[in-house]
Parts: sequence; structure tokens; C-alpha cells
Amino acid sequence: MTETIKIVYVTDWVLGDNKLSNTDPFREVLLGFDADVSIQNSLPHNFEEIDLLILHPMEMNSAIFETISHSKSENPAIKTVVISSAHGSDLFLQAIDVGVDKYLLKPLLPSAVKKVSERLMRQSLEAKQAQKAFKQINLMFGAISKTSLLIRMEENGLIIEVNDLLCRLLGFQSDMMIGSHWMRFVERRFWIFLRTLVRERLKSGDIYRGIIELVSAKEDLITVDSTIYAIRNQRGEIEEIVCIAQDLSEVNRAILASMEQLIDYESSLTVLFNHRYEAILVNQKYLDLIGYERNDDFFASSPTRTWMAETSDGLEPINFDGCTRREVLESIFRQVHNGEIQGRVVLESHHQKREYYTLHISSMPNPMIPSEEYYILYFIDVTPIERIKEDKINDAKLMSVGRLAAAITHEINTPITYIKGNLELLQWECEDKIPEALPLFEPIQEGISRIESIVSSMYEFAGTGKEEMKPCNIHMTLIYALRIIMNRSKHIVPILINGELFSLASVYDSNSCMTMGISNRLEQVWIIILNNALDEFEKGTISYENRHIDIHFQCDEELITVTVSDNAGGIPETMLEGIFDYAISGDKKKSMGIGLNVAKAIIEKHGGGIRVSNKNEGATFEISLKRYKEKLDVV
Repeated sequence: MTETIKIVYVTDWVLGDNKLSNTDPFREVLLGFDADVSIQNSLPHNFEEIDLLILHPMEMNSAIFETISHSKSENPAIKTVVISSAHGSDLFLQAIDVGVDKYLLKPLLPSAVKKVSERLMRQSLEAKQAQKAFKQINLMFGAISKTSLLIRMEENGLIIEVNDLLCRLLGFQSDMMIGSHWMRFVERRFWIFLRTLVRERLKSGDIYRGIIELVSAKEDLITVDSTIYAIRNQRGEIEEIVCIAQDLSEVNRAILASMEQLIDYESSLTVLFNHRYEAILVNQKYLDLIGYERNDDFFASSPTRTWMAETSDGLEPINFDGCTRREVLESIFRQVHNGEIQGRVVLESHHQKREYYTLHISSMPNPMIPSEEYYILYFIDVTPIERIKEDKINDAKLMSVGRLAAAITHEINTPITYIKGNLELLQWECEDKIPEALPLFEPIQEGISRIESIVSSMYEFAGTGKEEMKPCNIHMTLIYALRIIMNRSKHIVPILINGELFSLASVYDSNSCMTMGISNRLEQVWIIILNNALDEFEKGTISYENRHIDIHFQCDEELITVTVSDNAGGIPETMLEGIFDYAISGDKKKSMGIGLNVAKAIIEKHGGGIRVSNKNEGATFEISLKRYKEKLDVV
């Protein structure tokens, strides 16, 4: 829109009929301008809309100067011209005092008035445009100040103005920021870049747009999208630097929310780190595992279990007393990232239950700052694989023991055969020659029978050849297992089976309950449970006559139940839940629960179940197996 200049021409010069002459040379010049020209014979009272006031009085008087003074106070931008034939330095000085822009003395050519008026009109037009621009700038800055973050600083970076929005966001009072260097409020890693920017790009006339991070009073980092430009003086030198920025906190939160959804899809325990290796999120599985709903609560809590790293020297603890979960995770990440942890990490509970994890790190670019990355640390649970590995090792050990037992029984059988044969010959000779010696053969025969019984049990336990499920007698497996441990148990505790004291002379009922299974594997279960009971008795102080192990088995139409109870003191309540997972001690001879994971695996392989509880000052193991029923052919 083109600006219009308003000109008021005041004159009291009149001719004959008291009207302004059409031949007035100044009037014709003024009417020729492309402007709003008003010609009047009296002084105006309102000067707000007048751009150029031209006074042509017949006689100079004080009213003229008062009018000019009043016009300047009411409208400082007004331009004033006085055309007068009155000479005198006093009048001229008085005109200067009241602010007359041009004092023209007659006689005067119309072209001179035209030239002076044109120049003052241009100045008025420029002033109006500048004023309009100034208003627009003020409106723009007002809008920016309400919606954007604003920092004005000197060329050397000292802050001269900040707006309220920035102060509220950072948590500083304006007087705390003004006079400080603006880098104090910028994250350190941007310093070198921004100094280079001011030194090179802004001096060359460029405007910078990009992401920076501001530091709040609480030392939180706030990501902003900034526009930085320089304001120059007439010589082209930088007078001020202005930074206008938009808070991207909501955008940042949206990015983190999408990343949270991404890691929540992971089946492994997953932790998100920023470019400073700070833990900022864990996935829902991790929260559920520990029992938290919010990441902040999770990170601030202290771990209840110990993280350890596998090294060539064994397991080395990672967390320390008083540390938070955030500190532990950040320590693990840094060690993995730096190559200090190359094996697995182990999570151990207070009762030494262990879980095994391999670690993997992936990265993704930061959408806000592409030169930086987010990192994801995956804890991949390999505990089931470790359990299988341990079971395989145990199986291999048991197979080795089995092969050794088979070899020993074979070697024992040969001399026993010689002894039995020669004993029979000797007995025949004594019947005729030394009949009084015959009673001595009875204990010898009993001893040989016991040896044969033990060897037979060992051979059965060794179970050479391919294992296959077939009908087997539960009572038989119990008797064979008890014969094997009898040499140890007879000095520790008496064992009753279905209410009868067990001895090597005990025999099994061939018509008792049958199940479909592997005999030597079921014997292995009884030996593991009984040996654990014997271990506990050896650690205790109960006298022999007050000790007992009771074995009861019963059958119904569908199920066989075997219960093994002792009074050795029971299992600590904190260990009951994980008793079948591993041995609760580093001392293999005195571990609580050694081999019970193997026993549980064997029972489950047979389609049964095993439970443990504390009863009557001891532990009770209850094993249930399906009963085998022989199918009769129907003709």
C-alpha cells in the first residue's frame, strides 16, 4: 500500500475579494504534488495527521512560533517550512528554537519552494515507512517473545536481553542471565561449533538454523531448534547477535515414546541409552520383571541381586553397595562398549540363584541430531541353555559313573564266583571231615549274598545300553537305590520303607505298583533325594536314635505316590522356591539341593511331578508317577 503525504499550506495573503489568488505561484506548485494538499488561511489546531506544514504569513508574530512549537510536541515527525519576507537574526534564531525545518526568505522563486518541499516530503515518507517498519518489528518481536525463546547478545556473546518464556523454561531470573555469556546456558559439546559459527558464518552474512541443547538451572538438557543471525551497523560490523529458538521438548518426548514402543516389542531385557551413555528407558519386560511401573522409579531403586561378569579369573562383581540400577546398567554398558566385558554376565540372587545373559549393542541415529546416536543394550537370557548344558554335563558324569560301576561289578563278579565255588568244595569236605566247622559257613554265605546283592544293584543302576521306557517296579527301584547308599546311611540314620526298617536283606514285592519308565533313572532320583537328606543329617546335631528317614509309597488306580521325609531340620524358606534349580552352595560336598534339578528333569521326563515342603522339622519330597496298567488282548 502506497503511503500518502498530507500537506497543509497556511497563508493570510489575500487579494481584492478576500479570496486566495489563483495566480499564487506557491499554491500552484503545491497543488502539483502527488499528495493530499490542503490550503487554508488559518492556523490548524490538530497536527497528528499532517506530514508537511508550510506557513506563509503576511506578518511574522508570536502565534506563528507557538503554532510551530505546538505542532512539534504533538507530532514530532512533522516537517515545517516558514516563508517570510521578514528579515532579522532574532526571527531566524527564534524559528530554529521552535524547530522549523526550513526558513525561506522572499523574494523567492516557486521552484525553490518546490525543491525544498520535495526533499521534506521524501524525508516524511521515509520516516513514515521507517515508523511502520518499526511498528511491524515491535509486533513481530512481541509475537516471537510470546511463542519463541529469545536471546539478544552483544557481538562478544554477552546477553543483553532474554524473554520471559526462556527464563521460565530454564528456571533462571532474567537478571541472572543478562550480563552473562550465553555459552553458560548452552550444553558444552556445542561450544566449539557455535564459536566457529559466530567467527565465520555470521560474519560472512549467513543465518544459522539448527539444533542445540540448552542447560536449565536443574542441569536438565532442553533441545531447541534455533535460528541465529547478526544485526549489523551502517559499516557492516556486527552490533548484536539474536538467537530465536523453538522448544522441541514435545518432539523429543514423541521420539522417546516411539523408541519405548520399539524396545517394548523385544522379548529380551532391553535398555535405551543416549549419546552420553546415560540409561533413559528400559522396556516393559524389564519393568515387569522387577515389579515397577515407571522408569524413574526403576532407575532410582537399588538392585537386590548382584550382576557379575565372566572373566578369565572367574566371576567379577559389577555393582557395588549403595549404587542404583541406573548406575549398574550404565557401568555394564560402558564396559561392553569399551570391550572390557566380552563374555556373559550373570545375575545372582541373595540365595545364589543364577541367571545367565549374553549382551548385544545396536545403535540408531538421533532424529534430532543426526551426528549423534541412541544405543540399545540387549540382555539375551541364555539360562535355559546353561541349564541344558549343566544337565548334559551331569548326564555325562553319571554315564561315566555308570560305566565305571558296570566295570567294577564285572570285576567283582569274577572273584566272587571263584570264592563261591571254592567255598562249596570246602563245605563238602568239611561235612565228612570237620562237621563241627559247618556253622562257620553260614555268616560267610550271608556275606557273599550281601556282596552279590550290592553288586546286582550297582549293575542295575549302571544300566548299560540304550535307555527306553518300559514297565518297571517302583518298589524294586527303591530297594536297589537303598542298597547302593546303605554303606553310607547305616552310620548316619535309620531308613524305614513303608514302616519297616530297611536292611540289605529287604526284598521287593514283585507284584507292587508298576510304572512306565527307566529303572536306573528312577533309582538315580531316589539316590539324589536320600543323599541330600544324609548331607543335612551330617551337618546337624541330632542324635542317631532321634533321626529317621521315612519312605512311603502307595498306589491307586491312576497314580503312584512316593513320599520321602526326614527330620534333619528342613529347607530354609528363602530357598524353597529355587531348590530344584541348582545346588545352593559353592561346596559341592555340602551343597543343599545338589542334583535336584536332575531329579526334577527325570521325573518330568516320566510324565510325573515332584514337590517339596517343610513338615515335622524336616523336608518332605512328594513324587507322583502315572501307574502302568497292562492292556489285555481282547479276542
